[in-house]
Amino acid sequence: MKKLLNAALATALVVGVSGQALANEPKPISIKVNGAVVNLPDAKPFIDQATNRTMVPVRFVSEKLGAKVEWDGAAQTVKITKAEKQIALRIGEKRATVSGKQITFDAAARLQNNRTFVPLRFISEAYGAKVDWLAAERLVSIQTDTPVKDTSGKNFPVNNKDNRFQAFHQSLQIKNGVLTGTVPKDSPSLYVGCEIYFKPGHSPVAVVIPPGESFSYKVTDIRAMGITIIDQGNKKVLASYAYRSLPSLNAVPIGGE
Repeated sequence: MKKLLNAALATALVVGVSGQALANEPKPISIKVNGAVVNLPDAKPFIDQATNRTMVPVRFVSEKLGAKVEWDGAAQTVKITKAEKQIALRIGEKRATVSGKQITFDAAARLQNNRTFVPLRFISEAYGAKVDWLAAERLVSIQTDTPVKDTSGKNFPVNNKDNRFQAFHQSLQIKNGVLTGTVPKDSPSLYVGCEIYFKPGHSPVAVVIPPGESFSYKVTDIRAMGITIIDQGNKKVLASYAYRSLPSLNAVPIGGE
């Protein structure tokens, strides 16, 4: 009976310790690119204990960013191509060549489980992306949208789905509490319809702004703003966006071609 009791206690102790170990095991690191989860079938990100840097599999992240990835086993080099940008990265080195120019980062690329891992800083340096490590969520967030900055230096993402909208959006700036924007003058048929919805006490304003012209309004007066991109020559609405949470310049598409 005593032997059975001791065996039961030993089993309970082992199970308890194993359960505690599982409970203490950190949740896996995940990656999102522009809000979309990156599928990582056989290569999970990890924190390199020697450098305390988060390492990510370069192939899956690069492909999610729209790049083509090739592996040169003889040279132990990863070659990445995106549009006109050529990137070469060698295993064991803390540098890479990006379109003929060298960039450096703080942890060497390494081969693990037949996958090339690079530090997060490589992604930001090579792709010009904004990279955040959200420790509480164990999430790597990669944002490639071009940012607009206000005078506080805070970034606001540009919607990159419509080139005509992007050209206008990149002209927007907030300075001394005033929002200004300019319609690009290199597109003579491109006009911007601007609807300003003010806070109580002000009447809404609707104006059509021709190429090369600007507008300005006090941010504290604005509740929301609608922007319509117009091809005046063909009398056609190209795209529509709303800014609903000023002073944030996050745009929400509300229409299109």
